[in-house]
Amino acid sequence: MVLGSAVAFGTLSIFAKLAYSAGLGTEQLLAFRFVLAAIGMWVLSFAVGQSPLRLPRRQAAGLLALGGVLYPAQALTYFYALRTLPASLCVLIVYVYPSLVVIAGWLFLRRRVSVWHGAALALSFLGVAMLVGGAQLQLASGLVFAFAAPLCYTAFILLGERAMSSVPAVAASATMMSATAIVLCAVAGIEGRLDLPHTPSAWAVSVGIAVVPTMVAISLFLAGLPRIGAARAALLSTLEPVVTVSLAIALLGDRFSVLQALGGVLVLLAVVVVQAAHLWRPGLPSALR
Repeated sequence: MVLGSAVAFGTLSIFAKLAYSAGLGTEQLLAFRFVLAAIGMWVLSFAVGQSPLRLPRRQAAGLLALGGVLYPAQALTYFYALRTLPASLCVLIVYVYPSLVVIAGWLFLRRRVSVWHGAALALSFLGVAMLVGGAQLQLASGLVFAFAAPLCYTAFILLGERAMSSVPAVAASATMMSATAIVLCAVAGIEGRLDLPHTPSAWAVSVGIAVVPTMVAISLFLAGLPRIGAARAALLSTLEPVVTVSLAIALLGDRFSVLQALGGVLVLLAVVVVQAAHLWRPGLPSALR
């Protein structure tokens, strides 16, 4: 589930590029993305018999807090960073979050970090760094947003693991996305950018970004998160940049260097190491489960 989520999330940057080309603004795009996704998830939740209205108050409140605070914060900071910084730099900074998840789990949840886990972490980070190539840091306002994004996502993953431990995934996703949609619509309204797409291409990319890297990606991630743990889910999610680079080459004509190819191999190798560690040593600490 988490690997499938990573593949779906890997399309997000591609859809964003197409959306900006179609004339959509950041706040407008994010608001429309989550409104459509929330509507779709509510329809799906009733179709599969997981009505969000049946969730206990305490669990619903926790999910609303996650969807109304942390996820909008992560989405806005990342997309704001993309407006002033190169996409490769933003991706590299955001993918510090697996390390942050492991460190936060060790600091706050008293989770041990195994040798296998450390090796996979090193491979994934090195692979992502090679995938995006050499990035030159420059002092800019977007840099603050770029570093804020993985911090928000780290908190979202760790708190989401606990919130998702005993609730149905589809109902939880519908609840969270509704809160995110409300907050982002409020932000877009304050900015005076809460309007519908004006062209067929803008509508098409808006629907696409709502379905694939939102509904599908978030639902799969939330369903897999409590089954394998936050740290392992974060590591497996490093497959996302491999998908992004592959799609950029195929659809946008991006060039693929030898350095990026080696980085992709290392990211995939890290995924194999995490899976192998779990299969070969079922008694690993909870951070890997």
